[in-house]
Amino acid sequence: MGLGALNTILTTAPLIIQGAARLVRALKEKGGTPGGSEDIPASLEGLKTEIRRIHGRLDAANEFDIEQIKLIEELAKQNELLAGSLKKSARQMSIIALVAIVALGVAVILVFSE
Repeated sequence: MGLGALNTILTTAPLIIQGAARLVRALKEKGGTPGGSEDIPASLEGLKTEIRRIHGRLDAANEFDIEQIKLIEELAKQNELLAGSLKKSARQMSIIALVAIVALGVAVILVFSE
């Protein structure tokens, strides 16, 4: 892994950690499971209150989804950079191996030509 890839990981790591922390907080705040045994309001005001509460929960769920998407995007960017770095390293290793093979061949030729 190249120095550039490590630098990228170290640069993006705080952003990913912050995103993960926000997701954990959102999960803790989300709390209970949907579809509980809540009483159905009998009055119009009770229904309006319940609708406002549901809208609030939907907004919180949307924010949670947005945080998940942001974290996934950051991870995808980091994976793409790592994949590029690995390809570059593989190319460099192939070149080094080729140079070593050529050097070994030249050494063998020089040893046996004496």
